[in-house]
Amino acid sequence: MGYRKERDEFIARCAQEGVSEDTARALLRYSTTATRLAVASCNGDWPADNGERKVKACQKCGGGWVGHTILKGGCPDCRCEALIVKACVAAGLPYELSGDPRGCVVKVKLPSGRGNSWGGDGMTCVPAPYL
Repeated sequence: MGYRKERDEFIARCAQEGVSEDTARALLRYSTTATRLAVASCNGDWPADNGERKVKACQKCGGGWVGHTILKGGCPDCRCEALIVKACVAAGLPYELSGDPRGCVVKVKLPSGRGNSWGGDGMTCVPAPYL
């Protein structure tokens, strides 16, 4: 299934469950960023540590990131996670974050409890484009 179809299905499912379209679109945007950063961290791509460039450890998570990308709110990964948490808390959605880019990096539990993740835990994957 392509990303467009997954995205449209996620927005439609959120609408059926009473989650606003703005929240659904924000979660899609943050999931894309979180997935991109998870891939970068796994592969050693910029802005993550690849063992060859100078990096600094994030004060919050301890991950190695290019120095100028670590701001007051932490590394790019911590800042993205904070946005996801804020959106989920505001919408009253339980969430789960995974740093493993091979699966679903961001999952939410919609009010009905029907999920589409392979874990059978009632969590719904927030799709991200294939990188």
